[in-house]
Amino acid sequence: MTADNPAIAPQTDTPTDAPPDDLLAKIRAQFDRAPYPRIALDTLPPPPKLYYHSVQTAFYRRDQRVVDPAGMDILDVGCGSGFGTMALAIANPGATVVGADLSPASVDLAQKRLGHHGLGDRAEFVTLSLEELAQLGRQFDYINCDELLYLQPDPAASLAAMGAVLKPHGIIRANLHSRHQRSEYFKAQQIASMLGLLDDNPGEFEVEAFSDLFDALRDDCRLKARTWNKDNREQEEKMMMNFLFQGDRGFTVPDLFDMLGAADLEFVSMINWQGWNLLELFKDQEELPAFLAMGLDMAEEADKLALYELLHFEHRLIDFWCSHPDAGDRDWTPVEEWEPEDWEATVVHLHPQLHTDEFRQALEAAALDGKNLNMNDHLPFPWGLATVSSAMAGLLAPLFSGPKSFEDLVAAGRRSRPVDPVTLDPMGPDQAMAPLRYLLREFVKAGYVFVEPMA
Repeated sequence: MTADNPAIAPQTDTPTDAPPDDLLAKIRAQFDRAPYPRIALDTLPPPPKLYYHSVQTAFYRRDQRVVDPAGMDILDVGCGSGFGTMALAIANPGATVVGADLSPASVDLAQKRLGHHGLGDRAEFVTLSLEELAQLGRQFDYINCDELLYLQPDPAASLAAMGAVLKPHGIIRANLHSRHQRSEYFKAQQIASMLGLLDDNPGEFEVEAFSDLFDALRDDCRLKARTWNKDNREQEEKMMMNFLFQGDRGFTVPDLFDMLGAADLEFVSMINWQGWNLLELFKDQEELPAFLAMGLDMAEEADKLALYELLHFEHRLIDFWCSHPDAGDRDWTPVEEWEPEDWEATVVHLHPQLHTDEFRQALEAAALDGKNLNMNDHLPFPWGLATVSSAMAGLLAPLFSGPKSFEDLVAAGRRSRPVDPVTLDPMGPDQAMAPLRYLLREFVKAGYVFVEPMA
């Protein structure tokens, strides 16, 4: 597919003229030598990784419905050393996870990692390439393909291979290296290739040789200033995954949408959708240039994302969810567009990664001590409502005993705050509803809660 459609071709300066089999052999050799990521076996995934590896996050983004992960079959393609596989198992209680990788050394380490954490009965591992997934003879509810697609000779064909083992309602998470954000690293890789440092599997000699070159350059040399620091020589993993990365290529948002079309898959959302908000780039969202405001009203999501990428190329990964065309329920209105009456028949769920003793204690302390609740202490995202007032925090407390209807939360809020703090008049339903709607809209936007219409 890539060869027939120039729009899907890799947009990078990195040489890719090696035959596909030779390139895959080099990639396998690189990861056999140094399975990725290099994280100690006893290290647990941080909350944001569990958050994005929760199938509930993905399915709510697509369907505005909360799913139960128990009984789901999850596939982790390119599982590497198993850190992501472990996150998938922890974040999705009751699900079964299959890890697949073309590197036998990586698969062996992944098995040891899951066994070390007592998750061996929830996971199984196989050594095969992405294009060989059909050999599994299974279909999956969710497929995770992290840090792999951009290494494939034909990413569109690889997406199609995942689509072939995806259940009709399932979701795929995958990512591509950004051509714009990583442009300097692609130049560095081209230099390494010109010097013969990528002819074979890079090792200590290649790390030293490349480091010697950059150490010898003047500090104001543009490429060195943008990519290099004095500690790089001692960080072999960083060297291998950036400067000496076999097969690394960069793509753009339009490339992504061309690939999805070629693979007969449909875009769902960016995985970190909060960080791709085009309007957030403007000083005043209500005072956009007239021509732009009119254009955005008619623009497709793909065009908005492409414009964001050109204006603010901050994301290393174009990290996305996709699924079969017409899968799930797309006929719903975003919560931020709801009218007051739309809230009346809804159920509110706390995101499972906030269902922790630490967050409950922080929430209770904020409500009782009159202190603000810092959300970044629990899910450190660079967006959303980072600080919640004491009064607002108390509105969320009932969710720790399970999902609650909007009406139940309103009633609980009126019990905890029966009078208006200014007028001392009894708190009416409308007075209690307005701040709760605001809080939930902001929390849904940030991804902290799920609000779904009652069935």
